[in-house]
Amino acid sequence: MQIYKYCHCLLFVNKEGLPITEYLPQDHEGREIYGLVQDPLPDKGRPLRDKWEEREEERKRRPS
Repeated sequence: MQIYKYCHCLLFVNKEGLPITEYLPQDHEGREIYGLVQDPLPDKGRPLRDKWEEREEERKRRPS
């Protein structure tokens, strides 16, 4: 969440109340339902966005 700015519950919404779908994968059902909804505040809401590469490597090495 703190890296990717999306979740399955589509918690982030714009002023009109539409869920932000910009960061969802292309084939995600939220994107299919709402279409592409741009993030009005792309610099806010992801305190760890600069650490995504490090966190992704950690995720890959972590035993499942």
